[in-house]
Amino acid sequence: MANMFKDGYDQLVTKLQTITGLRVFDDPRNLNPPCALVEAPTILMATNVVADMEFRVVVIALGTGDNRTLDSLLDHIDLVRAAQIGLTDARPTTVSYGGADYPAYELTISTKVSP
Repeated sequence: MANMFKDGYDQLVTKLQTITGLRVFDDPRNLNPPCALVEAPTILMATNVVADMEFRVVVIALGTGDNRTLDSLLDHIDLVRAAQIGLTDARPTTVSYGGADYPAYELTISTKVSP
């Protein structure tokens, strides 16, 4: 039996992984910045067979947050925008994984799924 939520997650990860110049991970234990991490989605059911999935994708950079780091982050975000996969917003942030802090952008990507 197909799982439309798992399939929706896997489809987004696969689409992001096709973007040349963007390393994409779905497990924070494997991070190798600069990269993007696809986190667990928020799911809103429109009906029992159609759902909106909203993904938090974190684009992570190396560096201290200087202008070169910002340029790198903005370049990676623009790669996602150019892929036309439902990017709705991007917010600067700092994220912590494995005890290390990284400059990052938190992206929201929205999709619809159905079985």
